[in-house]
Amino acid sequence: MTFLELLDVIALTCVVTVLLTLFWQRMRAYLKNHFEQYLSPRYLKSCGVRRRMPASPAQRTPDESV
Repeated sequence: MTFLELLDVIALTCVVTVLLTLFWQRMRAYLKNHFEQYLSPRYLKSCGVRRRMPASPAQRTPDESV
């Protein structure tokens, strides 16, 4: 194997590794977004999603408008 062939193999390996890494990241993001829509709000709290119950009239302060 000549030095140029070795350089070709190294370059090809680097390119394939970068492409596989980018592909894996894209697939992971796609699957994460796909499955998040099926999760209940309990599992989405780390993403900042909160479900709030509407306040009852007894808990409002008198100066608060309705």
